[in-house]
Parts: sequence; structure tokens; C-alpha cells
Amino acid sequence: MAEEPSLQAEGRAHDDYDQPVAVEDEEEEREEEEAEVDGEEEEEEEEEEGEEETSELSDIDSTSVSESESDDDGAHSISENLIKGVFENGRRYCNDTYFMPNDEAEQTRLNIVHQIFLILLDGELTKAPVPKGASRILDVGTGPGDWAIEMGELYPDAEIIATDISIFDGGPGRFGLPNVHFQLDDAEEEWTYHEPFDLIHMRGLSGAFRDWNAVYKQAFKHLKAGGYIEVSESDPAADITNIPNAPPNSYFSILMSAMRNTADAAGFPRGRDHLRPSALTSVGFVDVRVHDITVPVGTWPQDPRQKTLGKMALIGLLEGLEARSLRQLTATGKWTADEVRDLCEKAKREIVAAEGMTVSVRFVTGRKPMSYAPYRIRHRRKMDQLFRELQLK
Repeated sequence: MAEEPSLQAEGRAHDDYDQPVAVEDEEEEREEEEAEVDGEEEEEEEEEEGEEETSELSDIDSTSVSESESDDDGAHSISENLIKGVFENGRRYCNDTYFMPNDEAEQTRLNIVHQIFLILLDGELTKAPVPKGASRILDVGTGPGDWAIEMGELYPDAEIIATDISIFDGGPGRFGLPNVHFQLDDAEEEWTYHEPFDLIHMRGLSGAFRDWNAVYKQAFKHLKAGGYIEVSESDPAADITNIPNAPPNSYFSILMSAMRNTADAAGFPRGRDHLRPSALTSVGFVDVRVHDITVPVGTWPQDPRQKTLGKMALIGLLEGLEARSLRQLTATGKWTADEVRDLCEKAKREIVAAEGMTVSVRFVTGRKPMSYAPYRIRHRRKMDQLFRELQLK
């Protein structure tokens, strides 16, 4: 890409998405249900390179985590749980199935990614217009908790619930923010929160869910009327990278293709379908907006700000290749760990040598209408009205 990408204004937003998707609020009664969950952890021991074993970590000190004061039934405090770390091929994972590791190297990568997002948003934490007086915010798939912690500092009067299927080493609870609560939770299971949220945030969850539609329905149900959802993604396997003049059979393209194919076969797609406006409007969201920002990868930009961003993006991408692919590819039985690592190293060399490489980061926001009636209720009322009109004739 010859022209240097600009991050001014909204980045490079698609023309189709510059305006809100035209879905009107329904002036009818809405149905709502709510409920909840709670959790966090502390690492027990390191494993030797290449060693494969399952290690049970010790109980996490409850003083290291700010526990929720809420009445959310079914919540499990982190201090009440034993967290198992599954070690494979020199990496630690939270369970036997999820493809991303949760070890120190991955935590560092996610810390870098968070800093990249801060630059993209000019220091802001979200593109969604957080309602004034917001009292409850949910961060799904919080990882190390950087976003949740900073939201807790920015909104000290709001309760921030940060959930994940695992807790990263170091424990975000060391910050001791009384309004930030870390909970163990799987977003694909039924949400049981008693109180609705003003904002639900999801970042970097490509490949995490089998059924995004079900997750969006849960999010919609547990938002306040007028509340917002924001979903953002930068997974290179979602075919969002551009390397000028790269051959179609490059090592990088081979790796990305293998990641997409194995993810699809496993039932955890890593495309961008869940980031389409229709994915949100189909469950009831309105004012859906999509923002695509083109990010440089590498040291090629001349602009100092872009160069800094490019260096950070380069590190994040290089460090993420093995993390995103190792377990996923070896689980198929068609790849050995050495083969995956060898392909990753070859892809890294291509990336470092590339001039003008970019990656597209997408943000999607949507609002729950102030008044919402499910389709079946609206349809029944329309049928009743037509029937009455026919009787009058």
C-alpha cells in the first residue's frame, strides 16, 4: 500500500458504515431478565520447556482481588476456586480446549495490544458513547484486565465486572480498585446477572465462540435500555492484513490459511462475520456503526507517531503468531509443534522484511433501543390490528 495510512478522524471507515444502520426504535413494551457471576487467580509454578503436564494452582489469596459486593447469584469468587493450568509444548493454557495460552508471554502481548488500542483511540477506552451516570460496565474476555482497570479509574462510581475463562498471572487485583471485580465466567454459558449494564465491551475474541449470535442475544438482554455494546478485533487470521507484493504462497499466508481452516473445522470461526452490522441488528441493536482503522506494521512509516505505532504493532503481531496457532494446529494431529514453530519463524522473517505492511482493526458499536418489543409480540399485534380492521368492514 503506497499511501501511508492515516489514523486521523475515524481512520479509514467504510463508506457503507459511515452512517448508522437504519433500524428504528419500537415504541412498545420491552421484556428483560437479569442475573450474574464472580472470580480470579495466582500462578503456582513454571514448567520446563517442552514439558507436557497438568498443574493445579494453589488457592488465590482473596486479598489480592477486589471481590464483588453485588448479590449476583451463581457468581464464584476467584478465592473460592482452584484454577488448573494445562501445559502443552512449553505454553500454559487455561483448559483442554481454548486455543490461546494464558502464560506470562501472552499477558505481555496483551498488555502491548492494549497500548496499541489506546493510541488508535487517541487515549480513549471506547468508541461507544458511555451514558452519563453509568453505573455498571461489563468487560467480556478481559484477559490481564488492562481495559477494565482503566475503566474503573475513569468511572470510579461505576461497578466494573471483568470476566474471563481464566485469570492471568500477576492478578489485576493488585491494583486494589474497589469498583473493579474480576470473575471466572464463560460467555457462551447462560448469563445470570441480576442487574443490567450500561456498556458491554468485547475485544480480541475471534475464535473464542461457537455461536456469536447467542452471545449477542445474551448481551442484548443484559443491557439497559439505551445501553451500548462494543466489539473490536484485530485477529490476523481474519484476513485483515495487507503485505504489498507478497506472493500468494508466502509463509505468512500459508500460516493464516491454516489457522482459518482449522478454526472453521473445529467450529470456532476466525473470520469477521460477527463484526458485520447485521450480526448486531439481527438481535435488536440499533444505531450500529463500524469503524475500520488501518494500522502500519513495522518501522516503514515516516511519521513519528505512525512509526511508534508500527513498531508496537510489529511486536504484537510477531509475538502472537505462535500464541494464535500452536495449539490450534497441533490439535488437528496434522502438525507437530516443531513444524508450527518453524512456519511461524519463516512468517516472522517475511513480516520483518516487508515494506508497507498494514493490518485493519475493526470496532463495531450498537445501542439497545429505549423501548423494545420482541418480533413475535410486534407481529402478533399487527395481525390483531388487521383482524379488527377486517371485522369493521
